[in-house]
Amino acid sequence: MVKSYAPGLALIAVLVAIAFEINHMQSAISPLALCVAFGFLVANFIQWPAFAAPATKLSSKTLMRIGVALLGAQVSVASLKEIGLKGVITVAIVVSFTIFGILGLSKLFKMSGDLGLLIGVGFGVCGATAVAAIRPQTRATEEETSYAIGLISLCGTLSIFLLPFLGHVFNLDTREFGSWAGAAVHDVGQVVATASVWGDGADKYAIVVKLARVCLLAPIVLILSIRHRKWLTSQGKSDVAGAKVPLIPYFVLGFIAVATFHNLVTINERLLADIVFTSKLLLGAGLVALGSGVRWKAIRAIGPRPMAMGMIAWVIVAGVALGAVKLTGL
Repeated sequence: MVKSYAPGLALIAVLVAIAFEINHMQSAISPLALCVAFGFLVANFIQWPAFAAPATKLSSKTLMRIGVALLGAQVSVASLKEIGLKGVITVAIVVSFTIFGILGLSKLFKMSGDLGLLIGVGFGVCGATAVAAIRPQTRATEEETSYAIGLISLCGTLSIFLLPFLGHVFNLDTREFGSWAGAAVHDVGQVVATASVWGDGADKYAIVVKLARVCLLAPIVLILSIRHRKWLTSQGKSDVAGAKVPLIPYFVLGFIAVATFHNLVTINERLLADIVFTSKLLLGAGLVALGSGVRWKAIRAIGPRPMAMGMIAWVIVAGVALGAVKLTGL
């Protein structure tokens, strides 16, 4: 049985390793977005090998879910304490507006609600990581998931160049700019890169605000899992393969357990970093598998409307984040 998984896992591991090595050389590039891209490129321009089928299924299901569970190690209540009430209010305003605003825009642009949800949570919380975490609790297709990750990564990359320029135009000080970057930019690596372009220690403000946004991933995943379970029940799908689908999926319970343990028990920083990195590697493997199932024709069929909506939402969210920072004096 192990032999049937080994060749495919080796292929996936190589693609994940390349993605993370590129991220190591250039932190602004999301390794998870690269994982999706590599799986997609191999499947569409070469051929996804038949021998990788067992490992692909294992990665897209089991490994992805373990990765989501371990994401709980990123949730730190201490970050909420550090930014204080003003920071919590700012984060709540930005994340709520982003998710519900993008859901509204997706209806206006006549898009799939699940694609709008993926983009909204990705923009609002923590980029591709958030998309990977909530995707099992939606009815989004592989193509929609890949589209959302690509769009989020594009907008986050543009932020690295545009936000520092606008920060000078708006005459922001270091604290204001760092808080704005932490509230507006999607992926953690892109937040750090954006703040680093500004310099003067802006990254310390940006990271704290960004980690506070990550804290909201736990309740969002929990709410969406309950919502998805209700939908399955309404469709008569509460029993899958003869087994009762749990109200809250086991990997979501794992996510909550890891987050709770991390916040109640002091964990060695090195061990914590290793857990977070392992989580990202497992998510990367799952996203390579996801990308391998995406076909270019299906991506084209989604059309340009989500891209246009995403770019408009990116501008609006950046504006709301700046307004919230100014309003609360964060």
